[in-house]
Amino acid sequence: MNKTRLLHKLSIVMNKFFYFGYGSNMLAARMHIRNPSARRIGVGKLKDYRLDFHYDGKDNSWNGAPATIVPMKGAQVFGTIWEVDQCHLKSLDEQEGVSYGIYAPINVTVDSLNDKRNIECRVYHLCDQPKTDVHGLNCNEEASFCRLPSTTYLKVIVKGAEETGLPSEYIKWLKQIRHNDNHVHEMESKLELAEVKLAEAISKVSCDRLTFNSVKG
Repeated sequence: MNKTRLLHKLSIVMNKFFYFGYGSNMLAARMHIRNPSARRIGVGKLKDYRLDFHYDGKDNSWNGAPATIVPMKGAQVFGTIWEVDQCHLKSLDEQEGVSYGIYAPINVTVDSLNDKRNIECRVYHLCDQPKTDVHGLNCNEEASFCRLPSTTYLKVIVKGAEETGLPSEYIKWLKQIRHNDNHVHEMESKLELAEVKLAEAISKVSCDRLTFNSVKG
């Protein structure tokens, strides 16, 4: 039995599972709202997927487009590997709106950058996936509301990435993602986002710096 499957089976025996968070659930304060048993394992890298954003009209709690992962050969998404008690599997599904058809869970193999293991993790992607790559939009093109995250949501992602210790180049790239300037003030206060800084305005950032392929890892 290979090491990945052994770790997965051991986690089940111990009544725990591994979860890969790449969006707002990289931030412990956010993750622990509904899943207090979650314990951060470290930084993970998911190969052959890209980070994207899409609003399907079902949930607008973040006042913009939520994150998703989309298969893309050669791309990669960094995030947080969590170990979570099985008793919080239901609450995690509820947070992700699984029963409402917002997100769907899948199992993926994630590279742990802290100890070089391959870990089988639960991860969620939007049921209504975007048909185009948001990062490929022309810098002068006006993206619709359904493709851009809110300022608040992007700040949560950036703070979680910094807290987890994601590669600095990836964090820099996250800060440059286009957002819609909308805020969710209650969450900004609750998650203490006042000190989180995003990149300069999109009109002042070159297109080359916004492409996902510019991020190495």
